[in-house]
Amino acid sequence: MSAGPSFDISTHYEMYLPTEGTLVDVVATVRSTGAAAGDGGSGLVAPHLAEVILLDCSGSMGSPTSKLIQARRAAIAAIDALPDGVRFAVVAGTHTAEMIYPGTARLMVAGDTTRTAAKEALRRTGAGGGTAMSRWLRLAARIFDEAPGSVRHAIMLTDGRNESEPVTELDAILGECAGHYTVDCRAIAERPGVHAWRGTELIRIADALGANPVVPVEDLDRLSAEFTQLIAGALGQRTADVRLRVRTSALAGVRFVKQVYPTIADLAELAQPVDGQTTDYPIGSWGEGHRDYHIGLAVQPMAANETRRVAWLSLLVPGVAEPADVLPDQDRPAGVGIAEVGQTAVAVEWTEDIARYTGINPTVAHYTRQQELAAAIRAAWEAFDERRLADAEALMGRAVALAHAAGAHDKLAVFDRVVKIEDAASGRVRLRPDVDPGHWQVPTVTGHHTRSWDTAGPTGLSGPNDGRDNGASGPVPLGGVPGPRSPEVEVAPLPDECPECRTRRRGRFCERCRYDFHASRTG
Repeated sequence: MSAGPSFDISTHYEMYLPTEGTLVDVVATVRSTGAAAGDGGSGLVAPHLAEVILLDCSGSMGSPTSKLIQARRAAIAAIDALPDGVRFAVVAGTHTAEMIYPGTARLMVAGDTTRTAAKEALRRTGAGGGTAMSRWLRLAARIFDEAPGSVRHAIMLTDGRNESEPVTELDAILGECAGHYTVDCRAIAERPGVHAWRGTELIRIADALGANPVVPVEDLDRLSAEFTQLIAGALGQRTADVRLRVRTSALAGVRFVKQVYPTIADLAELAQPVDGQTTDYPIGSWGEGHRDYHIGLAVQPMAANETRRVAWLSLLVPGVAEPADVLPDQDRPAGVGIAEVGQTAVAVEWTEDIARYTGINPTVAHYTRQQELAAAIRAAWEAFDERRLADAEALMGRAVALAHAAGAHDKLAVFDRVVKIEDAASGRVRLRPDVDPGHWQVPTVTGHHTRSWDTAGPTGLSGPNDGRDNGASGPVPLGGVPGPRSPEVEVAPLPDECPECRTRRRGRFCERCRYDFHASRTG
């Protein structure tokens, strides 16, 4: 038996509303700690990993041949990284989906014999045919059906658009597979700097299947290292099928639920209603790490000085061996239950004190700006695709100004592919005359990558990512190399309330006086 992580939720929001106020925005940080092999006396059943590699083998992968050669090498590197006992399969994706290894739609147990056979099968794989991604994902779902309760993870590599089927086919299979397994999408270039795949398609897949960042890899020599790192991240996941539960009082309703770190993903289509006031949202498999979620609430106005709890957040975590005090779940293996953990209330006070209700929570502001940036770059791409070039230029100007204000110089470098930046601060840009759709795809997907508030200051300026959660790598720079991680240091625990104004701590900065809790413990 392996010890699974422990979970907690911390909330960041402005608790004061004017008497006519009806909107509450909450950022919830979900954090898991202590994921490690060994029994540890926790009583948790750690699921084993089931891994499926979905390899694009369409005709475009053979032009140039280096794409398929490097893709096969990357898949072989991933297989070599699988420890004995992990179950796995490899699928060739074209206008259909066929098994590379094994010969039938099932999982094999990794060992010397099966790894050797899988690598031999990969070396015989060629390129040909079209691209119908729904069939790849449907076959993966069939394979994963024999691994209930496991961490079910797929690596999907592609170089092209989903051109061999209507969009309704992809949407339908995403609805069927959502919450069943998670996917890490890697996309490679048609030629340096130019991509034939559509970022919006891959974002839809990623959002439905775990909300992991879509990562372009332009240096094919780095593809094997990227696959190996993805396997290492998947092996670090210890708890499958975690759900975020949002329960509201009679005074409130949910406007939206989005993941906002490590990437922006609207979770509305994943909602699983429990009753009129309670909804669950699948948030994938977890190891050690954290993700941030933006929950928008609508509340009824109240008289001044009224305080109400308007919502409660919690997590449904599988893997509890003793089912007496846990929730039933018919889909779990016998003897394994679902624990509801991390319950956190959202309380609101209505006031006529303008100094209180005009405050802006810095964490919410940080992620709101990043959502605005992602929306602007996506709208710019859609305008360009529809040949509304003036709109595309104006929207890219907005994206550039937002990225400059946030100190996101990495995004500015990517945006420079499609516009000439004349003045980043004001957003004055000009569309490059030689730009085509292939130049837009990297800006579109990386525009959805976000920086954690943990690394941000009160102005919203952020340092490097502190690493992808769920154990995988952070968004890979365009050369394909993950950024360095900061060394971990021992720090004092944060106080529960602000020493300046006695306000309860809900994030890095005091919501009333902006006291920096992190600075206080580092001196």
